[in-house]
Order: sequence, then C-alpha cells, then structure tokens
Amino acid sequence: MRFMKQLLLALLLVSFTSISALADSPEAILKDYRKAATQAVERLNQSLEKAATPIITKLVASGDTAGAEELTAQLKEKLAGESVLKPQASAVQLFSLYDEARAKALAPVQKSSIARIDSQLKTAGGAKLETVTELGKVREEIEAGRVSHEVNFPLVWTYHMTATGPVMAELTLSPDGKWKLKNTQTGVVSETGEWVQVKRNILD
Repeated sequence: MRFMKQLLLALLLVSFTSISALADSPEAILKDYRKAATQAVERLNQSLEKAATPIITKLVASGDTAGAEELTAQLKEKLAGESVLKPQASAVQLFSLYDEARAKALAPVQKSSIARIDSQLKTAGGAKLETVTELGKVREEIEAGRVSHEVNFPLVWTYHMTATGPVMAELTLSPDGKWKLKNTQTGVVSETGEWVQVKRNILD
C-alpha cells in the first residue's frame, strides 16, 4: 500500500510538471525574465549612479569637460544594460566591479529561465519550428544578460506628404519586435518585418 501511494505521488508530480511545461510559452518566459532581471539589477544601477556622480563632478571641477561628458554618456549606456567597450579612464575599475556584480545578480534569474526553455523544448509544443525559433531568440537574450527596458518613443508613426497633409501611411512597431506598414488610404498592409533596439532610442 505504501509503495502504491509513493507511485501515485510520483505520477502526480510528473503530470503536474508536464502540464506546467505545456502551459508555458516563449512569451511568458521572456516576460518573467525581464521582470526578474530588472528587479535584480535595480539596486546595482542605483549604486553605480551614486558612485559615478562624484567622479563626474571631480572631472568637471578639474576642467575635464570632455571626460565628464564621455563618462556621463557611458553611465547612461551602462544603466541601459549596454556594453561599454572603452570605459573612461577614471571609471574603468568602477565599471569592472559593476559588471562582475551584475553578472552574479543575474545568474540565478538566467538559470531558472533557461531551465524553463529546456523544459519547453522537451514537450510536444516545443518541437514546433515556430516555438523552437522563438525559444532560441529568448535564450539568446537571456544568456547575453540583456535587461530590456520599455521603448520610450512612439510605437506608431505616421507618414505625410507635407507637414499639414493627410496621413498617407502608418508604421506600427509592436513590442514583440515586429513592424508593419499600412496604407491608410486603402487599409492594406504593404510591408512587414522585424526590428530590434540596438541602443537606447536606436532601432535596426
């Protein structure tokens, strides 16, 4: 009887795991990762900004305006989750310590998110080409340690022949990285594609 209970419990656990995996999706994994990753680096970003401000102030006070402007721009890039190839001389150690702490903070978030991806790939739904492709994109963002932020520019752009002319076309940028161009005169979508944010307020 005890063996039967243990067997039943094991079957229930396997069933629950399978159902959970089937209920998961690339979109849900990416959404949860971004939320958890943002929370993981929030305090680090605050500490980085607090530590960099006196350095920038010192550069300004010494008359090194160019260095102060360079470091200010690099700080913004760091806070946005972008890499800085050649840190300003006075911030090399600070950025190095930040990168190390950031990697450690993101590690558990990345590990759990990748585990969910692996689980998806083992399910029937994970075998579908579209799902596998999306999971690959999600995994790439997670392994790179990117922390995406909300795009702070309009997601719908309109095209006019003149400044005061009527709307001729409408370009829509979707949060999932896709775009479409619609002729507002006919309502027909003439072109579609994908976009990525390569830098703050810069798309490709």
